[in-house]
Amino acid sequence: MRRPREVYVVKMIPESPRETPVVAETDVLVCGGGIAGVAAACWAARLGARVMLLERYGFLGGLVTQSLVITTPPLNNGFGAEVASRLESRGGYAIVANQSTDYAALRFHAIEPEMLKYELGRMLTEAGVQCRFHTYIVGGVVEDGALYAVLTESKAGRQAICARVFVDATGDADLCSQSGASWAVPSVLPPTTLMFNMVGVDTDRVLAEIGNWSNLRTVVRQAVDRKELEFDLEITLDRGAPGVFAQDLVYPGELNVWSGNLQGVDGLSPVEHTRAEFICREHAMRLSAFLVGTVPGFEQARIEYTATLTGVRGTRVAQGDQAPTMDETLSTVFPNTVSKPYADTPMRIPYGSLLPRGVEGLLVAGRCLSASPDGIGMLRLIPPCFATGHSAGVAAGLAVRDGCSPRKVNITRLQDEVARSGMDLGL
Repeated sequence: MRRPREVYVVKMIPESPRETPVVAETDVLVCGGGIAGVAAACWAARLGARVMLLERYGFLGGLVTQSLVITTPPLNNGFGAEVASRLESRGGYAIVANQSTDYAALRFHAIEPEMLKYELGRMLTEAGVQCRFHTYIVGGVVEDGALYAVLTESKAGRQAICARVFVDATGDADLCSQSGASWAVPSVLPPTTLMFNMVGVDTDRVLAEIGNWSNLRTVVRQAVDRKELEFDLEITLDRGAPGVFAQDLVYPGELNVWSGNLQGVDGLSPVEHTRAEFICREHAMRLSAFLVGTVPGFEQARIEYTATLTGVRGTRVAQGDQAPTMDETLSTVFPNTVSKPYADTPMRIPYGSLLPRGVEGLLVAGRCLSASPDGIGMLRLIPPCFATGHSAGVAAGLAVRDGCSPRKVNITRLQDEVARSGMDLGL
């Protein structure tokens, strides 16, 4: 006889102790195959370390390729410049044709996401990095205060991988949270957005009608006010999130569209993130149908594809030896500067932002690095993620070579090696 339903409402289910097989050992284990993780893996391998990279999807690029974040300020320093050069030679990277008024100062460039997936994979292969896709990070094993192994889950079951140095490039500081390192979640969550690409757009006609892509918000707002469009997401710019917005891509007639801001989504909650997927996808369809049916120049347009997942801009952030503010990154030449995302902008990032407190043997890179709440907003963009991944990889390679923890790496030597590897630190 089936037991009453209330019997199943429990707080905890006890699990028996278990032993997890160690399936691999390496010098450097990079968790996350986004742009920061790829940069870290490549540079650690180029310095002679044995490197493995773990990624939960079947492709590389992180939010760039997963969430279609495919317009970026210039990639002109370090590993980012190297990637840009490879893409440009294949026609997959170009300055945006019609810069918006809101973001003109950022000088957006467009990235072809399928080319990026391919080129990042080639770069890892050329560097000798071993990759394991379709793998989730589910735990960290710490001995004597130092991270010793990572626990994973996949179709192959639960497994462990040991390494001498680890890089958390998960974007959500997953490894930090699972290994006892310090982390925090912003008190105010940034907006969530679903991106989609449209093809068949007559850009000249659209811009002749609305003037500038920034004015797309006005067109949508007026339609909502006239009750011609049912649209519940926020349309205007908010904390760096454009709201309803669009930008040209590398191919004529192809447009990258932001479908509005959904507030208050906890990206660490599968329930909340699932809700966001349904809401944002519904609004992407409403928005595209409105554009095709109403705005001159969109008559022959269609959605080419929507992002694999709704873009969550921020969750956990590592709490490191340093947490600079935005003003400090733009005005301070840190004695321990190790990353400079842009060749022509004074932004600098100190090594302490890559060193989470509470555990040894671990570096962070990408949008979960240590910074103040106002600082992380600009440090989660594509060029800083490339730059911090680059520096974390060099630091990991040096730590392996010198037989020390990342926190003990000689700063001058690290800066010299980062400069030799192609990143101008402006020192």
